[in-house]
Amino acid sequence: MAPKKSANLPDEVEAIKKSLDFLSAEIKTVAAQQNKIMELMGEIQSLKIQNIEKDKRITFLENRVADLEQYTRMNDLIISGLKTRHRSYARAAAASEDTAAGRRGADAPEVDRESLEQQVKEHCSNYPSFV
Repeated sequence: MAPKKSANLPDEVEAIKKSLDFLSAEIKTVAAQQNKIMELMGEIQSLKIQNIEKDKRITFLENRVADLEQYTRMNDLIISGLKTRHRSYARAAAASEDTAAGRRGADAPEVDRESLEQQVKEHCSNYPSFV
């Protein structure tokens, strides 16, 4: 059986061409979107790698800071048992900085400095390695 010939054959051909053009345009749009997605996926991968490298760098630097802090505490001298007034050390320290800078420490009485120095000397004299 032969296909039926239609009187509207040119119209049907034209409709098929329009449909193919539409599908072709849709395929091009999808392909362009797919390319854009692939580019973004590559960028995401590179950002993930950068993030991992930065995390490693941060961990390294945190460990280095911790080591340096520990190293600086290694030579600290802790003196206990001194009987000082609450602010006398601060005033004495401020006075020694003022004196070193050529200023007169008005808020650090001489008695506080002498008292603090005497207490440190007495305390350290109990330990021969400090004398």
